[in-house]
Amino acid sequence: MLGAVLAGVVLGGGLAVPAHARTAHVPAAAARSATNATDATDEQLRCLLDDVVKPPVPGAILTVTGPGRAFDGAAGVYELGGRALRSSDAFRTASVTKTMTAAVALRLAERGDLRLDAPISEYLDRKLVARIPYGSRITVRQLLDHTAGLYDYVGDEKWFQYVLDHPNKTWKPLELVDWALRSGKPYFAPAKGYHYSDTGYVLAGMVIERAGREPLHRLYRSLLLEPLKMDRTYLEWWEPHRGPRAHNYLGERDTYDHNPTFDTFGGGGLVSTGADLNRFMRGLFEGKVFKNPATLRTMLRSTPQSVKAGSPYGLGIARLTATGEAAYGHSGFFGAFQIYVPKQRLAMTGALTQAETVSKKQSSEFIENALRVSLGKAPTGPCARP
Repeated sequence: MLGAVLAGVVLGGGLAVPAHARTAHVPAAAARSATNATDATDEQLRCLLDDVVKPPVPGAILTVTGPGRAFDGAAGVYELGGRALRSSDAFRTASVTKTMTAAVALRLAERGDLRLDAPISEYLDRKLVARIPYGSRITVRQLLDHTAGLYDYVGDEKWFQYVLDHPNKTWKPLELVDWALRSGKPYFAPAKGYHYSDTGYVLAGMVIERAGREPLHRLYRSLLLEPLKMDRTYLEWWEPHRGPRAHNYLGERDTYDHNPTFDTFGGGGLVSTGADLNRFMRGLFEGKVFKNPATLRTMLRSTPQSVKAGSPYGLGIARLTATGEAAYGHSGFFGAFQIYVPKQRLAMTGALTQAETVSKKQSSEFIENALRVSLGKAPTGPCARP
């Protein structure tokens, strides 16, 4: 939601090779060295967690996995004035959901139930398509890679204020599309540019339901959540809660009890944990989501339009650079993030429990430094001690 992606996160320097498990005999001294390195890395990650929790950030969760690497930690509080935050606490993922939505669309494409380059009129009500500028020319792929040119209702300040003023309102997906259609014009004709748009992902959710012949939450569950054993993840409002969910803040406003339907259909809405998001990223890149390896390549291929715009983006996933190494991921308005570095087989996931618009600098520095440390590089700031 709210244009929250990780594109543009750049970490300088070379690559560090993490300690890998080896089948050959490892001398005791070398084993102690590897253990000491792991302990030092964990200490630095712990330091970063503790350091980021200061106003306006109430809490932070971080999960890192990779060869020779496993860290799962939290700092801060579950809610202001409440108990300590736990790494097992769930949180709203917001736009991190887009990667899962695109993955479900691609799974349906693998099954032959959906065609990425089909016009959306093959799946959506023709009267709705007729109301959408260039509607007959927009394809499913263009919804997923943000090249459809659709006006983003989230960019309308009146919409955002309305959401804040009516926190108990239940939104229907079509209401969100209607708001976009009456509030702004297309940014460009289909395929003529790149502009992040939640409107496109609401429509993608509708397409997926029609193509998959099931409600969106059931398709998430059958195609992703159950196979990957993401037992704590669910589509909020549409499914029951699955354990404690941390309070997410927008400045001083506690959004815990806000009706989530302004962001629970395609572009956002999944509630998850650091561990579950980690399972998803590892599963996505390590052959547990798609039947055909070419499908992942399709997902990761950044469009020329997004590259030209300076925000490389494929189908529901952004490309970024980590210490000179290609990485992929997404972030969300409420502070969630997920990153995978393929060459290092490193997954880093988690959340700050403050909205990105409020804690942008803190969030960016925390994610960058945590990724640097996880890749064996020294962080900047107070946690850079030897």
